[in-house]
Amino acid sequence: SESTTPFNISRETLQQNKILRVIKKNLIKKCLEMFNDLTENEDAYKKFYEAFAKNLKLGIHEDSTNRAKIAKLLRYSSTKSGEEMTSLDDYVSRMDDKQPGIYYITGESKRSVETSPFLEKLKKKGFEVLYMVDPID
Repeated sequence: SESTTPFNISRETLQQNKILRVIKKNLIKKCLEMFNDLTENEDAYKKFYEAFAKNLKLGIHEDSTNRAKIAKLLRYSSTKSGEEMTSLDDYVSRMDDKQPGIYYITGESKRSVETSPFLEKLKKKGFEVLYMVDPID
């Protein structure tokens, strides 16, 4: 016998999905604005970042629409950041004109990458290198 399952989706369901998409988009927009506002207060942002860095980094992978905005929220230790962390914007603003791009090194910990022989040449040239030591980086 033929299947009698209806394959039509009600107009209400489609309308609800559309509304949910709009709500989702607005929530994301509002959250990103709030996160950006938080970056103005270094201590508050540091606490926020310690708690949510993994979520932001997942967002980079999963939300291509907002990737650039999320990237502005990321922080990394580097050869020049000391005990603090640096944003990609700050890193780029410090880049030497002769530096061809962003340099980064991946590893298991800050300590393990700090002692890497690869860094010496770049340090001699005065180039800053980001430490990407979180598995998700």
